[in-house]
Amino acid sequence: MVTMTQDQRALLNRRWLRIACLTGLLAVVLVISVALRWERSWYVTINWTESLTHWAFVVDKNEEPAVGDFVDFQPPANPYYANINFVKMIVAGPGDTVECDGRSFMVDGVIIAIAKTHSQAGDPLSLGPCGIVPDDHFFVVATHKDSFDSRYGDIGHVARSRINGVARPIL
Repeated sequence: MVTMTQDQRALLNRRWLRIACLTGLLAVVLVISVALRWERSWYVTINWTESLTHWAFVVDKNEEPAVGDFVDFQPPANPYYANINFVKMIVAGPGDTVECDGRSFMVDGVIIAIAKTHSQAGDPLSLGPCGIVPDDHFFVVATHKDSFDSRYGDIGHVARSRINGVARPIL
């Protein structure tokens, strides 16, 4: 059996204390690094209107949007909403065809939205684009009848450059 002197024990305890402190410091640096990287790549947003059944979303800024995804985006300047992001669902992407029949919008023969003739304020609403969705653009809608989305000319196709990220519903 090996016996240690009191000085040897004290030295060993100091070494373990240093190792523990360095390990703890490295763990803190790692956690902060991951948190900062995560914070820069996602955020939480709120849908302030009744256009969707969900009202809270986690937005991933690094995920590429695809048909079926909710996206958080900056709408073009319009007479109804200023300085507010929208969350809508992509129903058609680049190269997809959006067909129009009167005020009905269809993708693959399925009605995805019906445009109203007037806004809630009584203003006439122009129709959004029909035909092939251009490169780097998306056709977005929400299920609510009053949703202000691609079915209207003031929104139209949403450019990829306006999309902040893919939004995943959390509430």
